Amino acid sequence: MRYLIVTQTYPPRTGGMQNVMHAITTKLSSINETHVFPDHYFKLKISNSKIHIHNNFSPKLLRPFIKKKLVSNIYKDEDIIICDSWKSLNAVPYKAKKIIVFAHGQEFLSIQKKKKRIKDNLNRVNSIVCSSSYTSKLISQLNLTNVPKLVIPPTYSLNKISNYKKNVNKKTDKVSLLTISRLEERKGIIPVLKSLSEMNNNDELKPFFWNICGEGLQANEIKEAIKNLNLSNNAQLVGKVTGNEKQSFLEKADLFIMPSYKVNDSIEGFGISYIEAAAYGVPSIAGIDGGVRDAVIDSETGWCVNPLDKSALSKTLQNAINNKDIREQYGIDAQKKFLDYFLGEKVFRKFMDTISS
Repeated sequence: MRYLIVTQTYPPRTGGMQNVMHAITTKLSSINETHVFPDHYFKLKISNSKIHIHNNFSPKLLRPFIKKKLVSNIYKDEDIIICDSWKSLNAVPYKAKKIIVFAHGQEFLSIQKKKKRIKDNLNRVNSIVCSSSYTSKLISQLNLTNVPKLVIPPTYSLNKISNYKKNVNKKTDKVSLLTISRLEERKGIIPVLKSLSEMNNNDELKPFFWNICGEGLQANEIKEAIKNLNLSNNAQLVGKVTGNEKQSFLEKADLFIMPSYKVNDSIEGFGISYIEAAAYGVPSIAGIDGGVRDAVIDSETGWCVNPLDKSALSKTLQNAINNKDIREQYGIDAQKKFLDYFLGEKVFRKFMDTISS
């Protein structure tokens, strides 16, 4: 038995599902031979002899057909095929006997427009692995028959943080705020900047400093907003960070901020960033749309708020920044939740149980 991963999302491209598929590949290869069929040319050198990358050099229009041919050429009846989404099923040969497909969330927002196509594809699979309960509810609209679905959080890449203790005796009294994400409208950064500026001008907040890490289409808008809202002494746009830099920011953070919301057909399917913060004992301010409520439990591991509700957002920010005891307790609970439910080895075990069944 081998694992054949058919995916449109894979490194060196960056993103949540790219990380998921890479982590799944690595973990599966420790069990058996694993073949990956990405949409793009994979340039990275792989030292693992059990991982085989099948690059596809064809134009976009022909890509699914060429990929299907590549998969078909090496497929054996005992192989298990794993797809990153229902779209990748177009490249899976019909002779495949066991197919597992991931469902993240965003790919089902226009479900009514493509209902027949999605349903026909998913009726071929043996199991659907949903990233959140929100995604599971979206798929329920399809009324699939005899296709089991279960919710497994997509935190396969996250390990326990070893030799780390929260630094409660920081040299600075400023509350350290942190965002690490792709910088786009639905992350809710601009509404937070506006709320912080107004409350800061009215002396309603304890001293704080916000590190905003990442790249994206909204980077320049965020940079200008920090300047125009007189927050240059309270916030900075850091840009892209390395793995070590990311770890350093998380170690020093008191509060993770990303109150995401739905923008057109773009939504947070889960929010791995919240769980990465939780691993370091950092609570989060999240939104209320999509699958984020699975990642951040309101009034337990953080706060869930609609960032477009100015009053609610300001109240939440004020509560989170000004109340150290509540913030630290939520951080403790977030870390415990991470260890109990989101640890990579535990979610992978659930995934393997799905494959075995």
